Amino acid sequence: MSNEEKLNDEVVNDGINVGQQDDLVAGDECGDDLSPPQDLNLKLQLEKENSIALTKMLQQLQADFSNYRKRNANLATESRQSGIMEAVNALLPAFDALTSASKHITDEETLKGLKMIEREFLNNLKSLEITQIESVGTQFDPNLHNVVVADEVEGVESGQIVEEYKSGFISPNGVVRVAMVKIAK
Repeated sequence: MSNEEKLNDEVVNDGINVGQQDDLVAGDECGDDLSPPQDLNLKLQLEKENSIALTKMLQQLQADFSNYRKRNANLATESRQSGIMEAVNALLPAFDALTSASKHITDEETLKGLKMIEREFLNNLKSLEITQIESVGTQFDPNLHNVVVADEVEGVESGQIVEEYKSGFISPNGVVRVAMVKIAK
């Protein structure tokens, strides 16, 4: 059978006589219009709505994850700072004992060794962004100093710090410990 004979053969495909297909014109007997069936339009609309809903869910999930990352980063930073503050506060009594001992030592070599340890301690605090609060010779600041003694001192203006009993320390996050001081009245 030749190709031409095959085309002219009466083969039916989906209810259309393929052999007579050449006679059909768009819009003739092959359907009333070229628009997709109603159920196809409905499926398309449902898929669009589903796609929009999934996009919104994805955007919400991305925002939630971004907020989660930020919270965890803040929590890690806060935890680190809290740990540093606890460690520093645990070591400050040893620093106080060291500075107190250095005031009573008369041997120069021993005093030199204590001062080296004191400097090393302060340098380590600086590496953690914690610095010693300047006190003696400055004006009293209730945010940085705690007055233990207020006394008349000649030649010194009222409110000026004349002696420090315990050093105070400050970090970028705030005061670690206020300085215990004596001020002039």
